This record gives sequence, C-alpha cells and structure tokens, in this order.
Amino acid sequence: MDHLLSSRAPWSRARKAPPAGSGLRALLPAALALLVPALVGAGGCARHATKEGTGTATEARVKADTVVVGERTVAETVVVTGVLAADRRTDLSANATGRVVRTFVERGDHVATGEILAQLDARSAALSEAEAKANEETVAEQLRAVRTDCARSEALLAKGAISQAEYDKTSSQCRSQSSSEEAARARAAEAARALGDSSIRAPFAGVVGERFVSVGDYVRPFDKVVTLLAIDSLRLRLSVPERAIGAAHEGSVVTFETVSIPGRVYTGTIRYLGREVREGTRDLIDEAIVDNHDGSLVPGMFVTAHLPTGEATRPVVPKSALVPVEPAQAVFVVADGRLQERVVETGTAIDDGVAVLDGVTKGERVVLHPTPDMLDGMSVE
Repeated sequence: MDHLLSSRAPWSRARKAPPAGSGLRALLPAALALLVPALVGAGGCARHATKEGTGTATEARVKADTVVVGERTVAETVVVTGVLAADRRTDLSANATGRVVRTFVERGDHVATGEILAQLDARSAALSEAEAKANEETVAEQLRAVRTDCARSEALLAKGAISQAEYDKTSSQCRSQSSSEEAARARAAEAARALGDSSIRAPFAGVVGERFVSVGDYVRPFDKVVTLLAIDSLRLRLSVPERAIGAAHEGSVVTFETVSIPGRVYTGTIRYLGREVREGTRDLIDEAIVDNHDGSLVPGMFVTAHLPTGEATRPVVPKSALVPVEPAQAVFVVADGRLQERVVETGTAIDDGVAVLDGVTKGERVVLHPTPDMLDGMSVE
C-alpha cells in the first residue's frame, strides 16, 4: 500500500520501473477480479424489476375496462377553413364639418337604430337652419299675396277691366314667386339636414367595434367616427377547395369549432354561393349564416368547419376512449392480452361517440377510460 501511495507522485524520467510482480501490475488482476462481478450485478439490477425478497423478474400489468368497436352509418364530411364576419359592418363617417362636443359610446357598447353616437358643434348649423326657415316663411307669405293678385287679375280680365298685357305681367310674377318658394323650401330642407348631420346616429342596431373620435376632435365629411357591427347573426366565409365545390349547396348545414371555445360545436346554414374559383388558392368562397344571439362568437374568429359530402358506414368509438396525441388523437386497443396505442383519424361526432376514418376496425376492443400510466405494450389483467 505504501508503494501505491507513492505512485501518485509526479512521474520522473529518471525513475526506475518497479520490479516484476510488485506494485500496480501485481494488484491489477485482483482488482479486476473484484470489479467484474460488481458491474455484472449492477447491470442486472438496471435491466429487470424483481419481486421483493426474490430474484425472479416481473412486468407491469394494468386493469382496463374495454368496449367492442361497433359500426354506424354516419355523415361524411370534408374539413374546410373559414372566418367569421359581421352580418353588417360599417365605418360610420361624419357627414358634416365641426368639432366633436360629446361622445355617447365606447368600444363594445350595444346601440339601437337611430341612437346618437357622437355630437358635433351645431351652433352654426342651427343659425343657418333658423335663417333658411325664416326665409321660407317670408317667401311663402309673398307667394300668397301674389296669388291673390293673380286671382283678381284673372277676374278683371274676364270682365275686360284690364288688358291682356297687364294680366300676363301679373301671371309672370305669380310663376316667379312660386319658383322662389320652391328654392326657399329646398334651402330650408338642406339647412335642416346639415343640422341633423351634426348628430351622428347609428344606421342600424349593433355593437360598437371601435370609436375613432374624442371630444375636441375636428371632423370633416368622410372622417371615420365609429365602426358599427351587426353580430346577432354572423357570416361564416368558407374556403371550399375545388374538389369539394359540388358538396356545397344552398341550405347545407355545416358544423364548426373555434380554438377560443374548445369542445363547443356550432352550426351554420350555407346561403350564399361563390361563382368563381380563386386562381391562386384554387378554392371558392361560400357564406353560411350563423345564429349568434348569445354573443359567444365574434367577427374575425378563425374556424375549422365540416362540410357534409354524403354518408358511409364507419367504426365508432366512445369519446372517452380518445387520448390527445398532438396533433392527432389515439386509442388503446387490447390485442393478445396487451395494449396497443394507435393513432386514429376521427370524423363526425355522434352523441357520445365519434366515427373513425382510420386506425381501428369493427370488432376490436378499445380501452374505455385510458389512464396516464398506460403505455404501449403493457399486459392487461
């Protein structure tokens, strides 16, 4: 042992080699003899699980409730993508010039038809409207007086009391005054319209998507004031691939889901059919109407929809048998007493089950409620 400790010192070129049969060379066979059995024993423990107190190997077994896969006639669908849009949408603009003196709505507010959304400074418009109205009344009074003169002239002409020339002059004044009254009435109507335009109103019932003005802003005609959306019903714009165009008909019912509300299935009825395939994407845009009175859907949502194409007989498994395996789903099939984890392609949902397009067949047994500890290849009790 003293020789072994001294061997840790740095090697020297002048150091003599130890005599044969001594030092490290003498101890190496004995060390290897002790080391090899230890390594073999450790390796055996790492490869096999043994019963406590015995040296026999065992494997994990699980209990599983199973159900036999049946078949049903189900609706065949093709998966298409779509985007929800408001049934009506407008970027409401000012139809007048003036400074905003008051706003009445915020983003998300529901408004009724004709409700005031913003108010412009109406003082100048009110003065113009009052002036136009007064002028209209003055001209109307003058016209009434002229018409009285015209009626008198007509009676005098019939009696021969005035000449035809005098009558024609009076009649001309009547016609001129009548035109003046029409012009005064038009100016009064325009002034009233300008006054009304200072109150910016909702053209239809809906919800405010965005407000673009605040108190103090100066707006001109065509400046956007608010975005107004009608969302009690929505339009689902479906991108139907060219191969599936024949399956889309007016009145066809599509089902769809959104990532924001997982697990809830919505329906829509196709009402508007596109008539031109887009060259770049080789698809056609159809529109379905979706009821949204509960307000759970909002315009702009991206959806995955199922467009019916016919019927077929497919294997059906319970929804509880499905295991998420991103980006697909899987089931555990019991075969020859062992678990087989299979990725499946699912189709139409039917009550508590779902049709399987690929992955399992009729008559096979699947685990009804898979647990997290189940693994492919495990034995089933």
